[in-house]
Amino acid sequence: MIFALDVGNTNIVLGVFSDEYKLKYYWRISTDSSKTEDELYVIIKNFFIDKNIEFDNFNGVIIASVVPTMIYSLKLLSRKYFKKEPIIVSHEINTGLKVPKPYSGKLGADRIVDIVGAKVSNHLPAIIVDFGTATTFDYVDKDMVYRGGIICPGINISSEALYIRASQLPRVEISPASTALGMDTVSQIQAGLFYGFIGQFENILVNIKKEIGENVNVVLTGGLARLFATYSKHVDIIDNNLTLKGMIEIYKMNKEKI
Repeated sequence: MIFALDVGNTNIVLGVFSDEYKLKYYWRISTDSSKTEDELYVIIKNFFIDKNIEFDNFNGVIIASVVPTMIYSLKLLSRKYFKKEPIIVSHEINTGLKVPKPYSGKLGADRIVDIVGAKVSNHLPAIIVDFGTATTFDYVDKDMVYRGGIICPGINISSEALYIRASQLPRVEISPASTALGMDTVSQIQAGLFYGFIGQFENILVNIKKEIGENVNVVLTGGLARLFATYSKHVDIIDNNLTLKGMIEIYKMNKEKI
């Protein structure tokens, strides 16, 4: 089996793949950069016990992380408990993605694996939108050439900023607003966040499509993908496992080099 760790700023997704590279199980935990390899082991071990999985069953480990401070403990986790040298996703390994110089080293691991996932899922050419801590938009053509992207604050960041910076405003749940005109503080914040984010999302897609001048797939992934796809005119595909698909493909491309 293969173990994949996709480390984002908010959550870590853990995936177990069979020897045939099929996704068998996955879990989501909160990102905590202070955790040691031993603490991560205890968390993962509890998931494995539930599925009767042993650490010795794994043939390889792949890690994609946008949290640099966690790379050291993740490498130790792989070496100490899986007894494997992990593959670390970066521009330095084989991904099949062509990023024009001098930008080849600038693209984050999270975006690389999303793009590779879109490739193996036959979604390209595409605008890939990932709803994470930040919301990212990446345009990749049919030949796996990276043509550019956009980074903007995720809706949860916007919500948290209101709560932290405005002393009288409460923290609210992100949900579809039933009305554009709320009567109380909570409903007004929800309407502002929801309709504001939909407007931002739609306007960005309109402008990207106008600039590239061709019809491409709009592919959504991430925790809020399905929520916002319901209210958008531009979404073609929702793929919540895009990241893990990309990671296992990159593992296959690089496994002989470790």
